[in-house]
Amino acid sequence: MNRDIQKLLKEKWFLVAADLTAVIGILSLGLNPKDGFEAFLAVVGILGASLIVVIPVLKEGSGKSERLAEQARLRTALAEEIDRLREDFRAGTEAVNRRVTEVELTARKNTDTAVAAVAQRASTEINALKASLAECEGRLQELQQSSGQNTETKEAMDDLGARVQSLANAVRGAVADVEEITEAAARRDDVTKQLQESAEEVKTVRDEIKKAAQKADRAVTKVESSVEALQARLDALAENPPVASAPSQPSVVDDEPEAELISEKEIETSAPELELEDEPVTEVFAASPAGGGTSLIVNLMIGIGNKPFVRGSGPGLSPDKGIPMSFLGIGRWQWISPDAEAPATVEIWKNDQAQIGEPVHLSGGEPVEIDESHFSGA
Repeated sequence: MNRDIQKLLKEKWFLVAADLTAVIGILSLGLNPKDGFEAFLAVVGILGASLIVVIPVLKEGSGKSERLAEQARLRTALAEEIDRLREDFRAGTEAVNRRVTEVELTARKNTDTAVAAVAQRASTEINALKASLAECEGRLQELQQSSGQNTETKEAMDDLGARVQSLANAVRGAVADVEEITEAAARRDDVTKQLQESAEEVKTVRDEIKKAAQKADRAVTKVESSVEALQARLDALAENPPVASAPSQPSVVDDEPEAELISEKEIETSAPELELEDEPVTEVFAASPAGGGTSLIVNLMIGIGNKPFVRGSGPGLSPDKGIPMSFLGIGRWQWISPDAEAPATVEIWKNDQAQIGEPVHLSGGEPVEIDESHFSGA
């Protein structure tokens, strides 16, 4: 609290000096404290002089709250931007993981397909060799049958069979070697292809992460520049605070019965200063309806420049828009129904803006007069 007072004396010393000057000037008038009216004037003057300091302090407090709200909004925006960047990075990481999993599954499927194709081709070749061997064995048996008991021919046929058998074994070994070489080459090609695809995917993800990082850097730089600009503005406001104009003296509206002493010239002079839709109040006396009839007379001190309006249900009345009452005299107003015999329920509104008192029911055919006690609740 002492720090706030010191800051006020340091920054608003001219306002404090003006306030003290005004208070000293009021006290130097020599008003009699035993006189109630003069004491009241002195108190009102001192309170009015204190507004010289109170109003700028209140305005400065509202500006400070706005600055704090702006800082909180910037912090919230920065936190949202950081959270969004984190979500983008997390989504990119998940996309990389999914892509790596898909690459592994694709490589496994391609390997299984290549192995199945090589196995099928090897089985086909082995079946073809078996058929050729069976054909050779058949021919050999035919040669043995045609040779009969010739020993040399038999030995030659046995030697030929052994050679064919060795040739078949060599062919089987060569086929097996070819299958292994083919399978190894296929695997190498698949692995090379998968590695290339993985390298491309990793490069793509790296580029995306790099772009996200650059975007985050730009966002952080932008937010930092905004915070610096706001801080510079706050410093400028702190160094050169806006000077509030001296408050105007409050106008006092006297609604008490002493208002009857005000002359017609004063009423016509003060009425244009009030922003009302109606013309200034003038002493225009309305005549009562001939032979009686439905009408309402109100005895009400409503204040200088104010005027009563009537709303309700009945001839010429509306619940949404009021009709101004006719001026009969100071504190005396009248409304005459267009239909002299029709009943009506009338509401009194001050300046057609706020209802005062309770609604009044007119039975019809005769005037009704109410006094100020109806509006005060007495």
